[in-house]
Amino acid sequence: MDDLQLVRNELAAWNEKNRDTWLEFYSDKSTFDVPGGVRLEGLDGARMFWGGYQDAFPDNRVVERRLFGQDGQVLVEGVFEGTHAGPLPTPDGQIIEPTGRPVRIPFSLIYLVETGVITGHILYFDQMEMLTQLGLLDTAS
Repeated sequence: MDDLQLVRNELAAWNEKNRDTWLEFYSDKSTFDVPGGVRLEGLDGARMFWGGYQDAFPDNRVVERRLFGQDGQVLVEGVFEGTHAGPLPTPDGQIIEPTGRPVRIPFSLIYLVETGVITGHILYFDQMEMLTQLGLLDTAS
């Protein structure tokens, strides 16, 4: 399987809410870099990443807009959609209680792939946009 198909399969497992299958795409030495300067490591880090978003947005799905790559690097441009129905951990360790509000957040995600497994997961999205959509920031300010 090529790297692009590997990532498409990983995204499908995410959307199907199949954590065990999703974890199989990752190396036990994977790193997850996310907004806010947070780095999660290994399969424990993968589980934390999964829980943070899947628990906070249980109806979420990722919509792929573009996917391309070469030489062990795959870039996804997409949209994360879901309803904030569970606790959302913040980079500083606080919890945002459920707002019940829907979000539609554009993102870019770089995957690093070595010998058929994902070793790096670097996520970019606008945190201010997410907080605004959650109703936690006043856009008029």
